[in-house]
Amino acid sequence: MEIPSTYTEFLACIRKKGHKPRILGRAPDGSPLVCVKVGGDRGPAIFVSAGSHATEQAGVAAAAMLMDTLDTEHPVYILPCRDPIGMNGFGYALSLSVADLPELKTPDELNDLLRTHGEVLYDQDDKLLVIIGEYGYANCGLYGAFQKGEAFLEPLAGRRIFFPSRQEGIEGTGFCQRAYTLVVSPEAEVLHLNRFHDTSWAPVEARCTRNLMAEIQPRLTLDLHEHGGNSFWFSARHQRTDEDERWEKNMADAMIQAVSHSGAALAPDAYLPGSFFTREARGVYWLNAQTRGEGLNLTDYSARNYGPSFTIETGMLTGFQHRVETSLLASKTAIRIFESRYRS
Repeated sequence: MEIPSTYTEFLACIRKKGHKPRILGRAPDGSPLVCVKVGGDRGPAIFVSAGSHATEQAGVAAAAMLMDTLDTEHPVYILPCRDPIGMNGFGYALSLSVADLPELKTPDELNDLLRTHGEVLYDQDDKLLVIIGEYGYANCGLYGAFQKGEAFLEPLAGRRIFFPSRQEGIEGTGFCQRAYTLVVSPEAEVLHLNRFHDTSWAPVEARCTRNLMAEIQPRLTLDLHEHGGNSFWFSARHQRTDEDERWEKNMADAMIQAVSHSGAALAPDAYLPGSFFTREARGVYWLNAQTRGEGLNLTDYSARNYGPSFTIETGMLTGFQHRVETSLLASKTAIRIFESRYRS
């Protein structure tokens, strides 16, 4: 499946296939955040999400394909794109604050435009951050680049920062093709949209997912992501009950076996996504959100409140269709084991 250039085109494709998206809320530009319900009505429910990082388009494609191909008696709620603004591209994000934009073709043109139209907050070490109107704009990724509470971030507290994709040769990551959305917390910490699920202060995207989960009470959550490497892995969260822990382990074992048998490359033996992960088997990691800090992401929050939850990561340096198929395989395998748990 190819991903359309804009979020509006993406929604049109979903509707053309006969799906009826339900609007959960609206992003700051008015774009609807939607989910599609597929499957049957035999509880409990399953929740699938993708696209919280706009460059990770294979996850979005896999979520959309699940709408068309998933066969289950359980209700499955699919939220295929959690960042409509980012999917529309960096030029679109800039247009929310700057009129009559020229086409940006080079990083130098981008830097010149930001300095011309914005109030410069930071300009060092090839990192440029400005504020224009309601939003911050940067020339590169700033997640993890600054200490929490830096004085120059105070004007952006509670606001968003957009920066452009710029990795040519990978679908969905060409220069300015997508906008990556960061959010500055009230404490002036630069985070991203896949945080804040446990906070009273949260951007609308996190509130929409949180509210939907409260409504459907999912006993399985899958969040489809990608990373910058060339291998497959996923992370899980330890559960509140021994039974949930056992079934989460069953799903994890089945998923990694299915992906391995498909021929997809698994994360190397020595690979560790971060210090807050522990490794169980090759390609299988357990994440400790308390060690990581930064608040709970979607699967952290779902695991704490509802049941087994997985963040699925495909490698962006492999082919697009391969990534989509691998994400689909992992998702359908987890759902198959989930079905066996609740089969009478």
